[in-house]
Amino acid sequence: MLRKCKHCSEKSDNPYLTPLFAFCNVDHALKYSQTQIQAAHAKKQKKIIKRIAEEKKACRKDLLELNKKTLGWQHKQTKVAFNKMRVLQELKWFHDRGLAPSCISCSKQNMDWCCGHFKTVGSSPELRYKEYNTYLQCNRYCNRALSGNIEGNKTTRGYKEGLKERFGVIEGEAIIKMCESKVDLPRLRCEELEEIRKVFNKNIKNLQSGIH
Repeated sequence: MLRKCKHCSEKSDNPYLTPLFAFCNVDHALKYSQTQIQAAHAKKQKKIIKRIAEEKKACRKDLLELNKKTLGWQHKQTKVAFNKMRVLQELKWFHDRGLAPSCISCSKQNMDWCCGHFKTVGSSPELRYKEYNTYLQCNRYCNRALSGNIEGNKTTRGYKEGLKERFGVIEGEAIIKMCESKVDLPRLRCEELEEIRKVFNKNIKNLQSGIH
């Protein structure tokens, strides 16, 4: 009687029989067994990987919920939204006036733009979300290499002169005075930062879609 080999599907009239299947020979029986063991192992590994992924996802979710309750995390997320919003607002300011965007400190155009703070968050945390304290600035040179380039150097005007040239001496000096004046540091709670961030993100969406 012809029997189909479970390993190669070839039929044989003198098969090697096991309690469950027929094979052409012992070698095919061993190969089939090895294949089944490998398949079972792969299936087990897949289940383990899936379980680990689910556990990681659950941990990330728990960590996110925990982070939402910390001021440091909230400020970090709000900072990203604020900086992005300010860059877009600044680009719009130049666009509306038919001007090419330029750095507030060195006046160069077509640069790697960032939100340049006149007073840093470290020195004046109360001004971190104040629009009058932030203007379009080149990131690598003025913001990073020159720490904001506030006073200028031999080849650049500096932040202060940039404000005066952009807004006029009177308004520029008024902005500088506001930034250099000490104000109370607002004690923002996590919930308040979330609401502030919602406003920033809404502004970003409107700016990106051209709704002003």
